[in-house]
Amino acid sequence: MPGHVCMETTTLEEKDGRTLCTSVTVFPTVEDRDGMVGSGMEYGLRQSMDALDELPATMA
Repeated sequence: MPGHVCMETTTLEEKDGRTLCTSVTVFPTVEDRDGMVGSGMEYGLRQSMDALDELPATMA
């Protein structure tokens, strides 16, 4: 959603020999949040996380 802002915090931590990625996004209004969710961002985020999950295998 162009023109809308959010604050995102991403934390990477080691857990049981793996990397746990936690991301929290805060929007200034419920409408902004709902608009972003309705934009299809979840699908794009899942694609990005799947690609990131596969990356270490290509680096070995």
